[in-house]
Amino acid sequence: MLCEKKKKTQTANMTKGVDNVFFVSDMNLDCRRTTSEDGRSQTCHTIQRERRVTFADIDELHNRFGIPLPMRDVGTPECKEEKRIQLTTVSYINRNCAKLKKPAETVRDDKSMTDGSVIGNVNVVGAYGGAVKRHITKDYLHEVTFGKKGSEVGEFQDATCITYVTSGHVLVTDMINATIQICTRDGDTSVLYKSEEICEPWATCLTQNGDIALTSRRRRLVLIMSIDGDIKWSFGEGFFQSPSGVCVDNAGHFIITDEVANRVTMHDCNGQFIKCIGNSNNKGQQFNSPRYVCISPKGNIYVSDSGNHCVKIFDDNGTYIRSIGKFGKRDGELKSPYGVCSDTLGRVIVADHYNSRVSMFTPDGAFVCHVVDGSVGVVHPKGLTLSPDMYLYVSSGHLKACEIKVFKLRHQSPNIVTCV
Repeated sequence: MLCEKKKKTQTANMTKGVDNVFFVSDMNLDCRRTTSEDGRSQTCHTIQRERRVTFADIDELHNRFGIPLPMRDVGTPECKEEKRIQLTTVSYINRNCAKLKKPAETVRDDKSMTDGSVIGNVNVVGAYGGAVKRHITKDYLHEVTFGKKGSEVGEFQDATCITYVTSGHVLVTDMINATIQICTRDGDTSVLYKSEEICEPWATCLTQNGDIALTSRRRRLVLIMSIDGDIKWSFGEGFFQSPSGVCVDNAGHFIITDEVANRVTMHDCNGQFIKCIGNSNNKGQQFNSPRYVCISPKGNIYVSDSGNHCVKIFDDNGTYIRSIGKFGKRDGELKSPYGVCSDTLGRVIVADHYNSRVSMFTPDGAFVCHVVDGSVGVVHPKGLTLSPDMYLYVSSGHLKACEIKVFKLRHQSPNIVTCV
C-alpha cells in the first residue's frame, strides 16, 4: 500500500553517450508500506535511478526537459508514428509487455533504442532489434546458443533458472547480475527487470494470475511481481534460510525448496505455510540441498535433491512416491541434479550438473535417454525448461551458466526423444 509521497525532485544531469543517448537522473523518494508473513508492517524506500531517453536531436531534449509529457494512448496513430521514447514511461512499459505475444512488432524502427523505466521499485528495460549483441552458434541445425558472460543486456553471469512464459519467450534468472530477462527463442532480450529488491534471485515461476514469483536467496523470501515490474507482495521473511526453487501447483499453492534448511514446503496462494513435503523422520524422504522443483501435468511434485543425487517424486498432497537416480556417471545415475521439468507425458527431464548432460526418466523411474550432453556443448547445466512445442532451453557454462542453449525435441516413440 502506497502512502503519501514525501519528496519528489527532478534534476537534469545530462551526459552525452553513444549514438545520441542521454541519461536523465530522476530521484523519487517514495514511502512504501508492505506486510510481512507475520503481519508486521514494513517500510521501504525507492532509490535513485536513471531513465534512458532518446530524442531526434539535442535541441528537442533541451526544449522539453523538465516539462512532463502527457500520457499517450498507445493505440492512437500519433503514438504509433512517434520515433522517440517519452519521459512518461509507464505507458511505454505496458505497451512493451503487451507485445510479448507478438515478437515481430517489437522492432519500432531501424535504430537501436533502449528505455530504462521504473514501475514500483523495479527498473524495466526494453531492448529492441539490433540493440543486443548476441553470441549465437548454429553448429547443429537443431541448436541455437545465445548469451555470453557479462552484465549488459543479453549477457549473463549465472543463469540459474529458465521459465517458459509464452510464444517462445522465457524468463532467465541471473543470480549474480541480480536481473531477470525475458528472452526470445533466438536470444533477443525484450524486457529486463533490475532492482534493489531483486537480490540474488535464484528461480522464478508464473502464478495462476500471470504474476512472477521469484526466490531471493539474499533476502530469504519470495517476491511476487507483476509482468510490468510492480512488486506486489512477498512472503517467507524469517521463515526461509535459503529459498531456491519455486513452482505453483494446480491448486495455486507455492512449492518452495530451501537449500540450507534442507526442506521443501507448501504455502497457500497468500504465502501462508501449509506443510512440509516429505517425512523428515524417514531417511529415504530426507532432503540434502534440494534446489529445483516443478509440477508434472498430473500434479505430481518433482524435486531435484542435489545432495542425495536423485529426483524425488511426491503426489499433489506431498506424499512421497519414489526417488529416481543415484550417485554415479552411468546411464540412469546422477551427479548433483539441478534444474528439473516435465513433458506432457509426465517424464522427468533433469539437468545432470556434474555429468554435463540432461537426462530423461519415465514417471516410474526408468531411464529413457540422455537428451543432450557435452557433445553439443552442454557443460554443467543448471536451469532448464521445456516449451509446449518441445523446445528445450538449458543454461550451462564451465564455472557459471553464462549461455542458453535451445534444442528442438521430437517424439519418435512413447519412450524415446531425440534432437532434430
